[in-house]
Amino acid sequence: MLPPFAGSIPDRNAKVTSPKQRRKEPAGFSYHKWAHLGVPMLISAGDDAKLYAYSVQEFTKFPPHDICPAPQRVPMQMVHNTVFNQTSLLLVQDSCSLDILRIHISNDSSGRVSTKPLVRVKSKDARKIICSAISNTGSLFAYSDQVRPSLFELKKNKIGKNPWSANRKRLPNLPFAHSMVFSCDCSRLIIAGHDRRIYVCANFLLMTKFLFTCLTLSNI
Repeated sequence: MLPPFAGSIPDRNAKVTSPKQRRKEPAGFSYHKWAHLGVPMLISAGDDAKLYAYSVQEFTKFPPHDICPAPQRVPMQMVHNTVFNQTSLLLVQDSCSLDILRIHISNDSSGRVSTKPLVRVKSKDARKIICSAISNTGSLFAYSDQVRPSLFELKKNKIGKNPWSANRKRLPNLPFAHSMVFSCDCSRLIIAGHDRRIYVCANFLLMTKFLFTCLTLSNI
């Protein structure tokens, strides 16, 4: 009897596995073996709109865990209960400018919503804005164009012709960002640079100290 060869006709009754099933993590490499409370992990969001978790201490031992889909952030962000008398603010990102609007909801049964423009910030030399973010307090917002990120402080003026103003805050020399976000307590600005590094800027209001944390896969 001749042994089977590579060009033989496949068995029609044989179970066919899809590529997705073949890529499934083995039982011995489940993320439950390393994902525990207090264990450091690296969260990665790629251009494929997926959120992955990696074990920091055993980065090469376990494969990444597919957490959930992570679509890109919409160019509008709303914050509630800001430091400006609990006013709700809306950050709107345009191609070359940012707008901060105040949101007012009527107290009657209609629940009508209206907006009022407060400030507009234009990018230098009409450069394209890639990403933007606003803090939970509403007092800080930032954006990045194709050259560098910029940080601003929103202020309500007691005197003057314009009751609202956006003052630029100094940032060190940083690469332009693909994404940025403020921490929950608004004390840090987290920037994902185009150089595949993550930068954390802290104490930018006091201007007395900057904290940078550069994290790359080669450093793990």
